[in-house]
Amino acid sequence: MKRVVITGLSVVSPLGCDKEQFWQRLTRGESGIDTLTKLDASLYPRPLAAEVSGWDTTPESQDQSLRPFGQAVAYTVAASRMALADAGFSQLAPDNDYGVIVGTTMGNQDIVERAIDQYHLTEDSPASTISGQELDYFSPSLLSAEIMQRFGFQGSSMTLANACAAGNYSVGLAFDRIRSGRNQMILAGGADPFSRTCYTIFHRLNASTAETCRPFDKARDGMVVGEGAAMLVLEEYEHAIARGAKIYAEVKGYALTCDAHHATAPHPEGEGAVMAMQQALAMASLKPKDIDYVSAHGTGTSANDISEAIAMHSVFGDALKQTPVSSVKSMLGHCMGAASAIEAVVCALALERQTLPPTMNTSEIDPAFPVAFDVIPGESRQAQVNHILSNAFAFGGNVSSVIFSKLEEGVQS
Repeated sequence: MKRVVITGLSVVSPLGCDKEQFWQRLTRGESGIDTLTKLDASLYPRPLAAEVSGWDTTPESQDQSLRPFGQAVAYTVAASRMALADAGFSQLAPDNDYGVIVGTTMGNQDIVERAIDQYHLTEDSPASTISGQELDYFSPSLLSAEIMQRFGFQGSSMTLANACAAGNYSVGLAFDRIRSGRNQMILAGGADPFSRTCYTIFHRLNASTAETCRPFDKARDGMVVGEGAAMLVLEEYEHAIARGAKIYAEVKGYALTCDAHHATAPHPEGEGAVMAMQQALAMASLKPKDIDYVSAHGTGTSANDISEAIAMHSVFGDALKQTPVSSVKSMLGHCMGAASAIEAVVCALALERQTLPPTMNTSEIDPAFPVAFDVIPGESRQAQVNHILSNAFAFGGNVSSVIFSKLEEGVQS
């Protein structure tokens, strides 16, 4: 089997659209959460949001060719450009076997919402009111297809709609394809913009916080809807070495599971999460004791956090007390399909820089958890980090765990 490494990173996020700025703000514990501005905040009793910042500094914000597309496509194009540049790809060779995989939750839902606003649609409006031109840009497949066309990819093109685990799904599938020799390089990640539909769904589910996101805290009362994109260049190790690429980290294993417990609620015992973590560890030939840090899904909702805590304890046992855990959603909100892709970027940078990001706003671990584990408080922590487990959970019981590791040069798979 081939080895798979990460050679390029990018983010479009509530903490900025520059990788270095993003990392500095994240490790300082700064928050990208504020009052909602992209929708009418007066319509929502809990109007917090984590909106992308710094978008106007990107060339894509002024790119007229992106105007007909949904915002997800624009975010993905920007993130793809930055990730390829970071990896040192100024131009892709013709007849390459490189692919693109993008995960999403809502895709181009904002196209439909723009049409509704433009034509003042109601439930009684005839379907013929909307012209075909708007709907030409609705297909979620455009998230990957437009990247293929703009940057010259000749391999596989996939868009995955696995909700809030979609970023990890795309990284895992890219790893699988490169590991098995199907592709030498894949640009993988996730993207979701703000949409009225998504924001309203979480409010109607009473999942949104009234004050602040406090993952794993006994006083937690909900999550914050966010938006953004992140793309990672995953590459076959020998291919990366041959072109002199900088390597951030190695992907060692992953798993995709579905406990199918409920349409929106997590399994109370974290059944799918347990399976995903165990299978990812097995693929990576690692034991729970080898994991130096867990990048938790950690939304800040009551049901998700206790389910994840139970699942982590099932896998790690009481050793979880000494295993550092954090949830960057305390600063970034939940960026839907982009969430675990952004968290994959965080994991790669944590390995490169031997620094773990904090969990903000969490002061007392919920005593209902099996153990009071080591949630990294208010500031980043320097640590020896060799292996990271990153979790992502989604509606419908979709779960994905990925193992990221510090590169061991010369080690054969």
